[in-house]
Parts: sequence; C-alpha cells; structure tokens
Amino acid sequence: MEPSDDPLQAAESADTPASPSANPVPPTPPVSEAEPAQGSPTESATPPEVEAVSEAEPAPETAATVPDPVIASTVTIPAQENSTDGGGEWDLLVEKIKAWIDSKKLGSVWSQAQLPLRLIGGLILFVVVSTVYSGILGTINKVPLAPGLLELTGVIWLLNYARSNLVRSSDRKRVIDSIGSTWNKFVGR
Repeated sequence: MEPSDDPLQAAESADTPASPSANPVPPTPPVSEAEPAQGSPTESATPPEVEAVSEAEPAPETAATVPDPVIASTVTIPAQENSTDGGGEWDLLVEKIKAWIDSKKLGSVWSQAQLPLRLIGGLILFVVVSTVYSGILGTINKVPLAPGLLELTGVIWLLNYARSNLVRSSDRKRVIDSIGSTWNKFVGR
C-alpha cells in the first residue's frame, strides 16, 4: 500500500480496522449537518471520518431486518369446490378401472401380455437355477479330490459311449440320425 499525502486519508486508514470483526464498538449512525444534534449539549457531532466509514458499510442488523421479497411473498391456492359428479381423483380412477374391466378388453390384454410374462418368468427361473448350480459347483470344487474324480468319471463315460456307439458304421449312422432328428425338433422343422 502506498503512503498517501492527504492527512485525512491517513487518519481514516489508521482509524479504520482491517476487518469488521476487529472493531468491538458498533458504528454510530450518521448525523447530517442539517439536523440538530439531539441529547445533551456536551455531545459533539460525529467526526467526518466515522461518517464516511458508517455510510460505506451498512450495519448487519439493518440487512437482517429487511425481508427478502421472494421469500416474504405468499401464494394462496383456493380450494376446489365440490363437484356434483362425485369428484376426487380416486373416484375418477376407480370409475376408469371399472369401465376398463366392463369393456371386455381384459382378455386381449392378457393374450398380449402372455409372451412377455413368460419371457420374464423364464429369465427369473434361469437366474435362480444358474445361481443354485454355481453354488453346488463351488461347493464341490472346495472338496479335495472331487473335481479330479469327476473329470475322470466323465472321461471314462465318454470312452465307454464311443466304444459302444461309434466303432461300427451302422451305430455311427444311428447316432448321427438321432442327433439330426433331435436338432430338427428343437429348431421346429
């Protein structure tokens, strides 16, 4: 900050605190020169330095007492008068549901909703079965020697199936035909 040449500004800067909380004495209200000083004759008018400071910073009490016009305003909503048709949203909803049920469209809605409901039910069933299956496999995997014994059992079954059904050409043709017919049933041909 540069030193000023004006002694009045130097006195103001020396008298003015750095922050409002550093001044324990509340500022006095400004008194204009046109108004006569009230009170005892020993009271003197406020010095011009204090007047300038108090005019620049409004007192916090003044700002707190002025209500915000947006918050202070109130909005009144008049109540609706009772109508003669029964009124009320609940009554209207009940009437619409009764009319929908009486219109005999419930069967068409059910027929339209069967496929999505079946898909959702199948998805829920798949999630439950896969969760249970993964839990069983996780439990078996934790048992010592169980995974190795199950793999050995699977290899032995596969070798036995191949020996009995895939060695002769007539048995191979029968197995290939049964796989083809099963696939066609699955696809829907």
